[in-house]
Amino acid sequence: MSDPRIPHQNAASWSGPGQQDRPPYPEQLGSPAHPQSPYAEPQYPEHRTGQYPVTTGQRVDTAPQHQVAVDEAYPPARRRLPSKPLPEPPAGLAVGTIVAACCLLFVEFAELAILLVTGGRGGAAAGIEIGLGVRFDPNGDTVTLLFGLAAFVAACVWLRASRRFAEAANPAARFAHGPAWTWFGWWVPVALLWIPYGVVRDVRRAVVPDGGRRVVLGLWWSFWLLSGLRVLASSSADAEILVRSVAVAALTVAFAWWVRIVREITRAQEKAAGFA
Repeated sequence: MSDPRIPHQNAASWSGPGQQDRPPYPEQLGSPAHPQSPYAEPQYPEHRTGQYPVTTGQRVDTAPQHQVAVDEAYPPARRRLPSKPLPEPPAGLAVGTIVAACCLLFVEFAELAILLVTGGRGGAAAGIEIGLGVRFDPNGDTVTLLFGLAAFVAACVWLRASRRFAEAANPAARFAHGPAWTWFGWWVPVALLWIPYGVVRDVRRAVVPDGGRRVVLGLWWSFWLLSGLRVLASSSADAEILVRSVAVAALTVAFAWWVRIVREITRAQEKAAGFA
């Protein structure tokens, strides 16, 4: 006996010959005998709530897809870190460079004052005694040569240490001249007119960003070259005093710009090393 609660069984029992293989009517679908029919009760909770429509074909997903953030899909490239630990910024050498340059400027002022007092080299042949057997002798320029050599050594040592720091902090930095030119660039004839400038420029460019450069290197180098007039010989005392005065004034401006350059590079080095 058929179960009256199963409609298709009742329909099958009343059907004639050949009706057994006929598919059930739509109203008969969805019964417990056909749980997987298209008209059956949805098997997914989201179907019952209407989130996904149920069709006779495959399930259509109309829910919004998960949006992946651009930063998650394409993470930003990491900044290239230096392969070696950064050396300590040569702040002490920077101070020594400034002190040596200041001493050289003081000696230049002192010798100019001697020339003004004695009226030229002819009147200052014996020099002026300043105590402890030390004389300022404008004729021999011995004191100026010694202090100039000390300033040169201090500047070159600081530039070489600054270049090593720049190479470690910025491996992609480019230098127009080799490390040896840090020392020999100041002495090679003709080349001394631009190589020291290029050495300082490359060191600053490697550690100081474009927006942080406040010093014009061209002005510093121009006044430094102008201070070289002091090496010119003059036949008259008045012309010599004039040339020496112009050279000392140019050296003073070059010294002021040099101090700013050294401090600017030192601040950038300390910032790169995490000290500032």
